[in-house]
This record gives sequence, C-alpha cells and structure tokens, in this order.
Amino acid sequence: MAAKDLSLTSLPTELLQAIFEYLPPEALVTCSGVSRRLRAIATLPALWRSQCQSRFKFWHTRHHISAKLGGPLTDTDWQSLFKERIAADRTTSGLLEEILASQKRQIANVAEIAALGYDAKDALLRECSVPNDTEDVLARRFYANATLDRIHREVAINVWKDLAKGTAVKLERALAAYDMFTLGTNAGDIDDITRFLDDLARSLRLENPTLGSLSTREQALTLASFLRSRNYRGVSEESYTALRNNFIGIVLSSEDHESLPLISVAIYCAVAERVGLDARPCGYPFHVYGIVHPPKGQTLDGKLASTTATPEHLYIDPFRSDLAVPEESLRTMLRQMGIHSSDHNNFLGDASTRGLVLRTARNIMNSVQTIRQTEEQLWANSSFRPPSWLSAFPDMDDAFYATLWSMLILGPGLEEDGSVASITTRRRQYLPYLCDHFQQHSPWDVTLIEEHIMPMFYNLPEGRRLLHHINSIHAADAKPKPVSARSEMTKKLTYKVGQVFHHRRYLYEGVITGWDSSCAAGEEWIRHMGVDHLSGGRDQGFYHVLVADKSMRYVAKENIEPVLSTYEPSQSMMKLAGRYFKRWDSNQGVFVSNIRDEYPDD
Repeated sequence: MAAKDLSLTSLPTELLQAIFEYLPPEALVTCSGVSRRLRAIATLPALWRSQCQSRFKFWHTRHHISAKLGGPLTDTDWQSLFKERIAADRTTSGLLEEILASQKRQIANVAEIAALGYDAKDALLRECSVPNDTEDVLARRFYANATLDRIHREVAINVWKDLAKGTAVKLERALAAYDMFTLGTNAGDIDDITRFLDDLARSLRLENPTLGSLSTREQALTLASFLRSRNYRGVSEESYTALRNNFIGIVLSSEDHESLPLISVAIYCAVAERVGLDARPCGYPFHVYGIVHPPKGQTLDGKLASTTATPEHLYIDPFRSDLAVPEESLRTMLRQMGIHSSDHNNFLGDASTRGLVLRTARNIMNSVQTIRQTEEQLWANSSFRPPSWLSAFPDMDDAFYATLWSMLILGPGLEEDGSVASITTRRRQYLPYLCDHFQQHSPWDVTLIEEHIMPMFYNLPEGRRLLHHINSIHAADAKPKPVSARSEMTKKLTYKVGQVFHHRRYLYEGVITGWDSSCAAGEEWIRHMGVDHLSGGRDQGFYHVLVADKSMRYVAKENIEPVLSTYEPSQSMMKLAGRYFKRWDSNQGVFVSNIRDEYPDD
C-alpha cells in the first residue's frame, strides 16, 4: 500500500484498538463520530473499562466495582459508567467552587458532595493537592479536606450503625471505622486495611506452603510466629498509651506495627480467618487474648475428638509471644483479681465485636486524656502553649470525636445497663461533647447529627434543644452572611480581617476573622472575662480570631500585638486559615480574605 493511501481507517482493527487504548476519553468520543467502523472500535467495552480503571481509583459501594471488574466484560455498560463518574467529578468540582465563592450554602453544598460518597473522592484528592501558587490554595485545600473528612466519617458511622442493628460486621471493619475519622488524605481506609490483611495472609501461605496440612495447634503457632517475624510485636511499656496504637490501619501501614493487645489480636484473628483458621478475640480483663478453635469433631492436634469430651481450644497472646497461653494461668490470674471461679467463663469466652469496639473507644479516650495531662504538666508554668496537633497523627481531636460517635451509636446496650433510662443517661453525658466538637471544628457534620443522633433524643428536652439548634444552623446557612462594612462607626477599629498577631499576655498566634466596634458578648461573659477591668474596657474594638491551636476566641484590641510584615505564619495556622482565607500574601504580610461577602472592606 502506498504511503499516500494510508489513513486511520485503513489500519487493521487490532492495531486501531491498541492505539485507542492510549487515547483520552475525549478523543475516543471524537473518533466514534468519524465512521461506523471507528465507532464500533471506540465504543468497545474493554476500552471504557480501561478508562474507568485508569481514571478513577475510588468508587461508591453501590457500583460494586470489584464484582464488575471480575465479571464478564459485557455485563457492564462501561462507557455509561465512565460518563456517570465524570458527571460526579464535575458536580463535585462545581459545588466546591460554590463553597469557595460564598459562605452562603456552604453546609448544604458540602452535604451534596458528601451524598456522592466515594464517587467524589478522586476529585477531592486532586483539589487537596493543588499547587502552592493556586490563587485560593488555602481555601481550596481546606474545604476539599473538610468534605473528604465528612465523607470518611459517614462511612464509619454507617459501619457502626450496621453493627448496632445486629448486622454481621467483621471486627477488622468495625475497628477500621476509627481510622476513617482520622484518615484525611492518607492511605489506610477500610478497603486498604482489607488489602493489608489479604497481603499478610497471602505471604503467610507463600512462606508456609504446607500450612493447610498442619494441625490447628500448629497453624495457630505458625501464624503467631509469622506475625512476630513481620515485626508485629506489641509495644514497649513507654509507648503503650500512644494514641496511634489504637488504630488498626495505622498499625498495619506503619513500619514498626506497634499496637495495643486488642489490635494485635484483631490482626491475628483477621489473618487466621483468611487461611481457614477459627480464631476469635477473648475479652479478658485488662488484656485481650485470642482463642483458637479446631474444626468441629477434631482436637487441636487434628485427631478425632471424643463425642463426650469438652471441645478443645487454645489461647494465644500475639502481643507478647508466639507461644500458647495455658488456660490455667489465665484462671489463676482471674482468681488473683478477686473474680469468683463461677464467673471465669465470662472472661475466657469469645468477646463480641461491639464490646471490642467500645473497649477501643475507652482505650482511645485514655490515650487522649494522657496526652492532655502530659501537655498540662509540660506547660504548667508557662503562659504560652505551642500547638502540638499538626505534627501528631492521628489527630487527637478527631480521635476523641470518633469515640463519642461510637459510644452514642453502640453503647451501652440493654444487656449491660438493664434499662432504657440508664442508656439515655449515658448518651446524655456524651451529647454535649459531640455538639461542642462539631460546632467548633466541623459544622458541616450537622446533617450527620440530624440523621443519626437526633432520633436518639426524640421526645427528650435535649432532643428539642438539638432540633432547634440544627434548624438554626440550616437557616443561617441558607442566607447570606450579614454584611459588616467599614463606616464612621468603625473608625476606631485598628485591625483588619486577615491580620496575624500574637496575644500580648498568652503569646499565642492568631488571625483576625471578624470584628465588633465594641464588645458584643453577653454580660455573663463580660463579667467572667473581666472585660470592664481592661484599660480600654468594653467600648474598645473586639476581634473574632482563629488561633493556631484550632480554637476560636474573642480578643480585645489592647491584647493584640500585630506581627511584623516579614512574619511567616506557622504551618498550623496555614492549615487552619483556609476556612476563612484564600492564601497568604507574603508581600503584604496578611492572609487574603475569602469572607468578603461578610467583611467587604477588609
């Protein structure tokens, strides 16, 4: 064939298909309009399945994407599925632009994106990593992160809701819900945790090809030895209360794999299940062991069990060793604790998934309390306390928030407290802490509160107050912010939105997010804070400020010490500032406002 006769349509079908695999989707659509032959090739299911796989990593569970990818190629309309995902991307991007453009409907827009679930995650992750020279880099990253966190939290909440309803939920999944509250843009979500455990089981089989022929006892000890060889060795005493040791995803993805006994046993049992070994956690006091059961009708050593004999089982402590733990040793320790022998079986039997999730919540709360007490002691004699949250992973506030949700959803149950009244009392204790966190750190969670928490408090005084508060938040979100313009009345206001300062007395770093020409707080707050004892009293300017420790405060003009124009904000402040500001202007030494709909002259 002469060179002048060559054209795209003259190429063999197999070659065209190979070429089309490298084309972007827009080019495939264009080619499909050239001729019937090219259309037939450009619409091949294999091409669009490849586009779905290469373009999108995360999928809403309703797509059942793993089943589709593993099923017959023609069972799925891959081109339509790709178009659906592109539409979700565009919806996500469009709603994010609305969030960045105005404070009006921010909560509603976050909820609309969150309704897309994991179909929005790819787009949000791209927004979380925009270049530093993006015009609104701080705001874009902040709200993309906030919306992603909102999606992750809903996934976790639904896992616990399923567990509360009695649905069979694997322990690894129920524990991984805690990771979802602290995940951010990191890897280590529920699906990643499943893959980590799958990989461990695969490696165990590869290293022990005869595993299936071993007795239950030999399999149990082989697994314990395997995990310890992979550095799953519990944790040292000095690191025992470290917050990260409570999170199964962090433990699996870290190099040192340090964990509390509960997490060590959960990992052991999850890998055991994958290789056909029946291992379950045992809710022993102050420690968690694993119980390994042989197949029905067999002994631990693979022999036929007597029909009259008590079924055998083996206790294992992967946190401490790869050896079996004698049952009598456990009973001896129970007696030393003062527990009557008639109650021993209650502590030596299988622990429920729900009970272990709540036990993890208490462990997290203890770790958070230890961190706070340590910081209190460290800075007890100082008026300045530098924020430590940025360098800490997982985030302490997010971890504590997760425990509040799990406690409200899962516990306590009727079988523990014996009455609806006692359950309600416990829930009432957690509710104020939950509301305080979401109002201060994540107001876009109001829709989660409305859906999952409100029903717990129907017909109670707390429920009526909560409903009123929820309605107030929605009403405020639906309206433009009241405009605070500069005028003759505000001439005495020295500082502007976006200015960074240090508090004259407490030295903390803050940025101004709003102002009042005089103190607008209530009389009780004014008395409590001693405002009238300030040299400028209540008639001086007062400023709403965001502090680098995540708190919001109300500060009198006389306590504000502006930073020099050459100042560079801390990384903590840069991460938080996106809630109100587009970017840091190093030339002017100020944050560029993204709330000009409220403060147009600042």
